[in-house]
Amino acid sequence: MRKVRVKICGITRLEDANVSVKAGADSLGFIVDVPESPRNISFELAKQIMKATPIFVTKVAVTVFKSLERTLEIYRELRPDAVQLHGKLPSLEDIDEISRRVRVIGAVRADPDIALEGDMLHLIDRLDAVLVDTHLPGIYGGTGITHDWSMSRRIRDTVYPKPMILAGGLRPENVRSAIITVEPFAVDVSSGVEAYPGIKDAGKIFSFISEVRRAEECLS
Repeated sequence: MRKVRVKICGITRLEDANVSVKAGADSLGFIVDVPESPRNISFELAKQIMKATPIFVTKVAVTVFKSLERTLEIYRELRPDAVQLHGKLPSLEDIDEISRRVRVIGAVRADPDIALEGDMLHLIDRLDAVLVDTHLPGIYGGTGITHDWSMSRRIRDTVYPKPMILAGGLRPENVRSAIITVEPFAVDVSSGVEAYPGIKDAGKIFSFISEVRRAEECLS
């Protein structure tokens, strides 16, 4: 049996962080500097919740990459364990500069036309992990919409043994099937465990992680 890590993303309240940790989450995601997201929080609130998060739970600052300088500012403000970058991925040089300070997760879209070759593979090689999410124009995550998991499986196989994180429309009802199909290193959920945008549902969080553990029994 192989462990699949769980990241609960879009944390906006301390009580949601506490429930996620109690349910067994391995990682918490905090969306910052993305004002268009209903889960965006201030640096100050992110720092407060991160400080209250147990030491062995990974804290991830989730943002849209705007520039090297802005990403480093987010790191200096929050001191997360990792940064997760959406949008256009940084250059090789920028990834190297960020990686000197903190681990980097790069988000790529689940798109049949994505070309995982050449420069893209060189970029991925520099990342600490790759997150594969549903692609909708102008939206960087938290869509609540699934995609063809065979595309995610193809990306997973291409980047292996680089850790691949599966996201996009996951919820308690489908995460077991998704894990069995894709065999990701980790799964990432936000809207799938919410009562409404930005506010988590404790029952859904516990149910989601329980289904992940059931799926692990099917993995060698």
